[in-house]
Amino acid sequence: MQVRNIIKNFILTIVSVIIISFLLEAFIRFVLKDKPREKDKVELKEQPISFIQDEILGWKPKTGNFKFEPWSKNGNTTKLTNLEDGRRFTGKNQKEKKVIFIGGSLTQGWAVDDSESFVWLLQEKKQDFNFINYGVGGYGGVQSLLKLKEISSNMDNINYIIYGFIPHHEVRNIASGSWMYQLNKASRGTEGKLLLPYASIENNKLRIHKPKEYLKLPLGNISALISKIEKRILKISSLRRSFDETKISQEVILEMKNIADEKNSKFILLFLNKLPNKKLIDYEKFINDKSIQNINCNFLEGDKYAVEGEGHPNAISHEIVSDCIYSKLFKN
Repeated sequence: MQVRNIIKNFILTIVSVIIISFLLEAFIRFVLKDKPREKDKVELKEQPISFIQDEILGWKPKTGNFKFEPWSKNGNTTKLTNLEDGRRFTGKNQKEKKVIFIGGSLTQGWAVDDSESFVWLLQEKKQDFNFINYGVGGYGGVQSLLKLKEISSNMDNINYIIYGFIPHHEVRNIASGSWMYQLNKASRGTEGKLLLPYASIENNKLRIHKPKEYLKLPLGNISALISKIEKRILKISSLRRSFDETKISQEVILEMKNIADEKNSKFILLFLNKLPNKKLIDYEKFINDKSIQNINCNFLEGDKYAVEGEGHPNAISHEIVSDCIYSKLFKN
């Protein structure tokens, strides 16, 4: 009799778990509007793949010429040219004096033509320097720092090192669950699995961690519930780092400045997006305490300044930023 009750309770428990799982699955799909992992990808409109996997950086530009179809009916074809060392083509200039740009997609000039990016436009304005663009779509400060270390060990005569910073780099630097999720959605934009290097503060020192892989639980590609659990685990795993995200990003910036000092280069912190008021206070204090040269040349918001159908800054916006940087750094 006791064995029968045990079996009965076990079956009841299993049935209850199955019913609750089905109810949760339905709630997540139809109320929260979440999808299973494999059905929640970004539509790339059959655009070319311009990135490849990298064991240190997570991903890097794929060498070659890439032609992107218009992002909207009124748009233009976009040309993206990646050279062998990972830089974006900014015209032919062999001057010894160099200006290095590092950063994410705004620095790279994603969704605009080679000749429309603000780094190319700066090259046209000031021919006595060689402007080199190492901005890469999706990069935060950690990946930009790792790329800078690679660049600085192989290049001399660097007059300026300019880091194009946006507030979202703080989230990228800690491999937050939300950012890992967004990257996974767009992972068809790289060749290979998604990997992301990140940083933490340990014993009051910056520690760079090797690229981590996006968590994929069994059945996450068909179950919205499992996919939701994946996101929650990723969020929890980065929770502790999230409390230090500003300090982590500032330590990354200091590492960049140290490299610039070692190369006898001028380091410039370039703000490309506005900081929230609370962050603005933190960064103003940080900049003053550490004597970091900086300029604000924010991309403007609004449809007039964005690539229609894509969202990144358009050619008009890049022209404005180019004029701003030239005026504040190079005009005199």
